[in-house]
Amino acid sequence: MAAARSALSAAPPGAVGLQLRAKTLAEAHRQRLGEALGRLCAERGVPLLINGSLELAKRVGAQGVQLPEAGPSIAEARRQLGAGACIGASCHDRAGLERAAAAGADFATLSPVHVVAGKGEPLGEEGFAELYRGLALPIFALGGIDVAAARRLASRGIGRLAVIRAVMAAPDPAARVGELLAVLARVSCADP
Repeated sequence: MAAARSALSAAPPGAVGLQLRAKTLAEAHRQRLGEALGRLCAERGVPLLINGSLELAKRVGAQGVQLPEAGPSIAEARRQLGAGACIGASCHDRAGLERAAAAGADFATLSPVHVVAGKGEPLGEEGFAELYRGLALPIFALGGIDVAAARRLASRGIGRLAVIRAVMAAPDPAARVGELLAVLARVSCADP
């Protein structure tokens, strides 16, 4: 919670979102954490997304969900959370991105860009750039994204990043968010 509070202190409203991914926590603990993060996000004007759980998203009043490929459908998420909910899809290849776009996802993550334990073969930065081109769906690079990777991706015109460890494990999450936002501010995000 302290890392999230620090990270959000550096971000202007509308610049970032926060996702609760704590899949291994007991449900009661996830509920309490979701409620606390929901209050923090409301204070900062930041949307809260819940990873994979429509029920938890409803219970904590989250603005949306990030759906795994083997999870609830985008249509089911819309039905349960409403037309205004932000629905994201986790994708790992071009076919997944195309399915997410056709199903009406608001955005997708494409991962892993770099090596992440247990997450399969990395796409690499060039592979990521090739896979996401030509889709109108906003696509976020995910997986091993640090400041150096953000700079390299930004040099390719990629201005949407999903970052976990680089911020949450940083000694100063606010400073790290500031660094990442400074990198992205230089990108003319004309996504293909």
